[in-house]
Amino acid sequence: MTRRTADRRATTEQDRNAGERGMSEVLGFALVFALVVSTTVLVAVVGFDELENTRDQEELNNAERAFDVLADNMADIHADGAPSRATEINLESAQLETGKTTSINITITNSSVPPFVYTVEPLVFSSDGVDIVYSAGAIFRDTQSGGLILKKPPIEISKERALISIVQLQNDGDVMSASGGTVRIRAVNTGQRPIPTLMRSPPSKERMVINITSPRSDLWKDYLESQGTLKCEQPKEDNVRCSIESDNLPSRFYVSTTLINYAIET
Repeated sequence: MTRRTADRRATTEQDRNAGERGMSEVLGFALVFALVVSTTVLVAVVGFDELENTRDQEELNNAERAFDVLADNMADIHADGAPSRATEINLESAQLETGKTTSINITITNSSVPPFVYTVEPLVFSSDGVDIVYSAGAIFRDTQSGGLILKKPPIEISKERALISIVQLQNDGDVMSASGGTVRIRAVNTGQRPIPTLMRSPPSKERMVINITSPRSDLWKDYLESQGTLKCEQPKEDNVRCSIESDNLPSRFYVSTTLINYAIET
């Protein structure tokens, strides 16, 4: 082998090694770049989801606070006799609408007292599968997996007395639902009607029955059973029927109803 041939082979080997090193560097750079890009995308996706979840939760928290103010304003009307009140609610990506009618029927059996029948048109705030509801003086938080009562209705029943204040809501405006932006709920007191105190006579034959038809009948059932004197059942998914037998029947009943007309103003 001549020196020239050996030099040529050495040069070829060096070129091959250099090419392999260059290819390795390119592949290494590509792998690092792909790793950086995938990591960035993953962080962005996870971060966006967390940001969206945080935003949705904050929206629901704000809705609960707004409905707490709404309930206080409604209480000014039905408990204190205020002529009117207005409440602002920020909807952002949520929807506010008049919900499915709730009916409340209170009957004293074997009595000359006629049944008390009331209908309520609740206000429903909906966002991401969660409903915040104001109905009959109570606030509910409802989801597909269950719900809870955020504010109790003005109904208290014991062996001594039954205090039942029915807040009848009726939408008399032109808007039944709204979404986005800020809306105002304007409520007007259209009259309070107290029902005269009832006396048990004869106590051995009387029974009180409360029948409520509502999409949240299970929550109504939980609350009424918590009073301790009522026994409840759910004949239908949207209905709860509670009764008090004569031995637990309150000696006096204080029942009143306040009709509140409201309008959703956008």
